Amino acid sequence: MDDFLALLDQWNQEDEYQKIIDCLETLSNTQTLDYTLTCQLARAYNNIADLDKPEAEAQLERAEELLRSVADEGRNDPLWHYRLGYSLFCQDREEEALSCFQRTLELDPEDEDAKYFIKECEKYIAAKQCHPEMYEQGDWDAVEAHLERYFGPCDNVFHEIMSPDIHVDIYIMKPTPERNYYVLSTFGMGAHRMNVPEELADRKLERAEIIVTLPPDWKISQEGEEWYWPIRWLKILARLPINEDSWLGWGHTISNPDDAPFAPNTKLCSVILTEPKAFDPEAVCCPLPGGDEVNFYQMIPLYFEEAQFKLSHDAETLLSRFPRELLEVVDPERPNVCSDRPPKSYAVPMEEIKHLYDGEGPQGCIATDRIAVDGALVGYCYRETPEAGDKDWDSGWRFFAGDEDGAYMSDPDRSAVYALNTVCNYDPDIIPLLDSEPGTAWSRGEDGVFRPELYGGSDS
Repeated sequence: MDDFLALLDQWNQEDEYQKIIDCLETLSNTQTLDYTLTCQLARAYNNIADLDKPEAEAQLERAEELLRSVADEGRNDPLWHYRLGYSLFCQDREEEALSCFQRTLELDPEDEDAKYFIKECEKYIAAKQCHPEMYEQGDWDAVEAHLERYFGPCDNVFHEIMSPDIHVDIYIMKPTPERNYYVLSTFGMGAHRMNVPEELADRKLERAEIIVTLPPDWKISQEGEEWYWPIRWLKILARLPINEDSWLGWGHTISNPDDAPFAPNTKLCSVILTEPKAFDPEAVCCPLPGGDEVNFYQMIPLYFEEAQFKLSHDAETLLSRFPRELLEVVDPERPNVCSDRPPKSYAVPMEEIKHLYDGEGPQGCIATDRIAVDGALVGYCYRETPEAGDKDWDSGWRFFAGDEDGAYMSDPDRSAVYALNTVCNYDPDIIPLLDSEPGTAWSRGEDGVFRPELYGGSDS
């Protein structure tokens, strides 16, 4: 018997599940399988079930049937509960599976696989209990047809599992001879109507989807942040209007926290939204049956200097610096179109920035070069109410050393936008001030202590 079990284990390790099934099913025709062999046969049915194939359902049901036939003997066996849980989980019966995996862990507290599946069950159960915003069927069909007409037929979809607010899938259009690059698009972001400023209410900007274009050799399904970050950022952008109760539109820029690069193989760290490049002009807008429109924007990754240039000038001026080919397809190593600007040597190098501050809401702020370049401590700061078009990124905080004169401040290149956490690295003493409401100001005395000042900012 030991030799027979050793052979079954060998077949299992070699993924020869069909050999186990054929052997044990044949044996069951002449004798009743004992508990051990029944569980071995159930394991083989579990392991051979490929959820992408139609026969998987019957295989999983057979595994469940076999395990339940020896339930009395398996009552105190953690492997029996685990195998039944696995079969139920793969049949999309997560609540039943959860109790099985929990019992497994009670019997074997060190079972890491059971811990993993408990989390997976809880995740799927929570997802099924959510009621995210989704397109009505007519709108869904219209957006799908628009994607296929202007960006190409969808070859694959990265389906979202957890959807607490909106359900955002990523549609993937593979390269073609006519369009030699991938097109990835959010699908579902536009089910939510964004909080667009009142002055723009008549322009039908409440709904949007976002695309990104990637080179034909991009490893879409490969693990690793160097390949996944464009997908991650499509998902981040899709939910940003909900998280911030705001909106996204043409020319908006969003930066990675602390302006850190998206991945180890690139220095790109921000994105700007533009109209889709290299596509039919009608690709910009998808009319919906009820009269609404879904606007399509293209995500263009930026370097730190480019994002700073846009914020100190405007989106059109920045985009005018780009040759058309640099706007068509993402290149993690492309030239920096703002490399002609004098480089700044920061008092705290970007790679040495530590995580010091967690705040709610937009994390952008403005600080002068006296702080970021010269290393001076903050001497004066105030918080204003951001302008309507900047509420997605701007916390309203402005930081000065306190000795900048009018000539210094009139030069836009002597100030820049940073994450609040970055400025905290230059001067951690500001951290207790950051929860102050807009309309407040602080100055540092000779004793180094911050005291409230009469607000002198441009509160709008």
